[in-house]
Amino acid sequence: MEPAVTQVVRNLPLSSPCDALFETNRPQRAIDPAQEPSHNANAGVELRMARSVLVVEDDLDIAMGLQDLLEFEGFQVDCVQTCRQAFSSIERNVYNAVLLDLGLPDGDGCSVLEKLQVSHPSLPVIVLTASNRDLGPLRAYARLTKPWKREELCGILHRAIGTSS
Repeated sequence: MEPAVTQVVRNLPLSSPCDALFETNRPQRAIDPAQEPSHNANAGVELRMARSVLVVEDDLDIAMGLQDLLEFEGFQVDCVQTCRQAFSSIERNVYNAVLLDLGLPDGDGCSVLEKLQVSHPSLPVIVLTASNRDLGPLRAYARLTKPWKREELCGILHRAIGTSS
């Protein structure tokens, strides 16, 4: 039986190991769940439709760091840790972009990219990887090698889904 799709926790400590993932001077903040857009029924639907991102990353620290950063930037974020969870989440939800790690525990992120190019050809996939691995004939909207700069990642994501930062 497949584990449930992982939803990474929102309440991160003000200073976490994730801070080292991003070269940034962003202000630290405490998250108040009552003030988050996802807790406002009307805003949540509009936000999900306009700025919804799936993060496919098996490293929980990186996934939490990405979720914190992207929610801070105003994105609705779902996080999963495996290829199987990614396919399941994409079948059930509509996303405007996917951030995809290539090294996943149950398969190769390239297989996710390949299937998405067939099933969702207009869905921008941004590959996040620690290696300079060749994608072969596969095409991603963009590719960033870890560690990446916050401004670069957010800029690419905003361009991919056609929103301004």
